[in-house]
Amino acid sequence: GLYLDWSRVLRIAVPIEVHIHANNWGFMALVFAGTLVELYPRLTGRQLASPGAIKAVFWMLALGALGLVAGPWVESGFALYFSVPGLLLHLGGTLWLLFCVIRPIWTTWRTWSPGMWHLVTSYVWFLAPVFVAPFIIFKTPGFSGAGIEANAPQALVYGWVMHFGYATIPYFLGRAFFPDREVTLGGNWFSLFTVHAGGVCLWASIFLLPYQGLLQGLAYGLWVGSSIPIAGSVWRSLKDGVANAEASGPARGAAGRRHEAS
Repeated sequence: GLYLDWSRVLRIAVPIEVHIHANNWGFMALVFAGTLVELYPRLTGRQLASPGAIKAVFWMLALGALGLVAGPWVESGFALYFSVPGLLLHLGGTLWLLFCVIRPIWTTWRTWSPGMWHLVTSYVWFLAPVFVAPFIIFKTPGFSGAGIEANAPQALVYGWVMHFGYATIPYFLGRAFFPDREVTLGGNWFSLFTVHAGGVCLWASIFLLPYQGLLQGLAYGLWVGSSIPIAGSVWRSLKDGVANAEASGPARGAAGRRHEAS
């Protein structure tokens, strides 16, 4: 997509970057899936429902993303042969992954912390554009393709990616600064509610055009509010982590000198 002369050499009909497809349904989807697979036993004390399915999920996500990237690049008459199979593969792989994550902890309520709810329900906003995409592809009356394409990326990023980050960023900071402590996922009930409420408002603004400005402003206000407790948690981790490192530095030095003297 950065070198649009590829369109002339490869006879690409629509030389656009398809960056949402490549970056979100490709890169981010694979990174988040891998993160879930790696963290799951540590977070829940259980194995995924079907550990052997992970390789299949990987290939479904990877090949699905390839189809979604290739679809807009080919002639319109052939785009459906790439976009639709890609969409179905990616959707199937994502739902299979979520099944593997949810099934073992379905009735284990102590596992369902706000952070776990952040991780799992973030996929609501990832799947929303996937379910709407067929209506755009087939030009269904009543669905504004331009409006959805203009606003869905914001809902995708501020819904799915931000949800996931709220849970994982404080967690990884805690593991980095305090490896001897039991670390939990980030997020709380306030951040969980406000992120979802922001996503609802933004999607509503796509269809309720007379209230679009109000709903979009409310969505971004809710998202800003949701970040406040997460920012506070990250700041406390950084402050305590730096203080702990400064305190342990002289102690390690003194211990080393005593060892050398002995």
